[in-house]
Amino acid sequence: MKQFFLFTTLLLNWYFPAWAQTKSQHQVFVEVGGLVSSADRTPFWLRANQFGVVPFSGSAGTLRVGTAGAVLLTDTAGLYARKSPGRAWVLSYAAEAVGNAGTESQLLVPEYYVKLSHRQIEFVAGRRREVVGLVDTALTSGSYSWSGNALPIPKLRFGTKGFAPIGRRKWLAINAFIAHGWFANTDYMQRSYLHQKSLIVRIGKPKAAAHFFVGINHSVQWAGHSDSLDYHYAVDGQLPNQLRDFPNVLFAIRTDGLNNPRVTSFDYTNLYGNHLGSIDFGFNLQLPAATLFLYHQHGFEDSSGMFFKNVPDGLSGIRIQPVRRSTSGFHVDDFLIEFLNTLNQSGPIYDPYNHIFGADNYFNNQQYREGWTYKNRVIGTSFITQKKDVKPENQTNSHWTVNNNRVQVAHVGMQATVAHRMKVTAKISYSLNYGVPQEPLPGTPKQWSSLVQVGVPVSWLGGALVTASAAADFGQLYSNAVGTYISLRKTVW
Repeated sequence: MKQFFLFTTLLLNWYFPAWAQTKSQHQVFVEVGGLVSSADRTPFWLRANQFGVVPFSGSAGTLRVGTAGAVLLTDTAGLYARKSPGRAWVLSYAAEAVGNAGTESQLLVPEYYVKLSHRQIEFVAGRRREVVGLVDTALTSGSYSWSGNALPIPKLRFGTKGFAPIGRRKWLAINAFIAHGWFANTDYMQRSYLHQKSLIVRIGKPKAAAHFFVGINHSVQWAGHSDSLDYHYAVDGQLPNQLRDFPNVLFAIRTDGLNNPRVTSFDYTNLYGNHLGSIDFGFNLQLPAATLFLYHQHGFEDSSGMFFKNVPDGLSGIRIQPVRRSTSGFHVDDFLIEFLNTLNQSGPIYDPYNHIFGADNYFNNQQYREGWTYKNRVIGTSFITQKKDVKPENQTNSHWTVNNNRVQVAHVGMQATVAHRMKVTAKISYSLNYGVPQEPLPGTPKQWSSLVQVGVPVSWLGGALVTASAAADFGQLYSNAVGTYISLRKTVW
């Protein structure tokens, strides 16, 4: 580790010869844990939205090691940063490795990145945990299009650090980024890219009692080569991947497609790549007794969704954060209610010849047949499920990888502090699962999934954190399962 810090210092002095380290912070953590399940699969809420690090199958032991740090960059005299530390350049980094041993043994690297930031702007290179969209990240059932359910995709990302005020009065602020990433090669698709951008606008001064939010999140899987695609969907297996094709991806417009020998009629009609995302709305209100946050993510897959023809599809939530006024040994920190609906999908019929663009078939695509997934996990909300993840009787004859994208979900979450030191988290979700357009799941499986998690700081090893989680699945979508996860996490230095 010291060699890494030395290398970073030399690199900074090479790129910034007039700059030097004046202040740095670094830490290393180690976590050891064990997962036990009553079935050959992990209960839903022990694995969902865990950035792909929890194995899907059975019981396992896990070892997680990570490091993170930041270096403040100043001029040689160090005067600029001391007078205006918020305006200094900061180089930060993080890395984590996870080893799982059991029915499904794995060695994963869910995070590795470096970040250079200055005031409200940052540039990130690597793989970083993140959730995209207006949502309560701690208790949510999952942000619609980018939930943290899959392993993070490596990318280059340029944007703001949270909400950056515009103008001197600061009544308007933006949270925005643009990114280019790389999907992993699979047996089906090689050398495909990720294009992603987001723009969320906040109306209201930073310390105002009320804030309004509106924005859009747009993600695209594009380019790539697949020997499995016939001439209807690709030219000799190659999808559009040149720089001249990028405006089509960036602006979601049709360019240079008609009479282009590199482009099929499917691409020209449907844009280049698999486009999806959400249009987000939110309202935050500070009351004397609590803070309320209401939000709605309106999901889209094509122009019909962009023009709200699939209303009321999307994720809606309300979060309540009570103000702590007493010294009671029990206090509710966060309470969340969410509803997810994806039944409409712009109607049941897709007939482009008659300009009927329904049956949106969320997270599926005829060119990218593995769907909106990465490393075998759904990238968006984990309540839209793959065929391989459900019970055999629910693995219909559908040729789609995602065979359940018409769902209704009610979800409740709570975080509380007990005895002034224990953190308790609880989640319970109920879903109705209808399958995909024109291919329903038999009997509309119903599913309950729940979780209770307790985190307790202990004095062992000079101070550590013990976490114990219990989760259960009961219903018709998954096989019934009860499981527990217990871990010990120690920050070394």
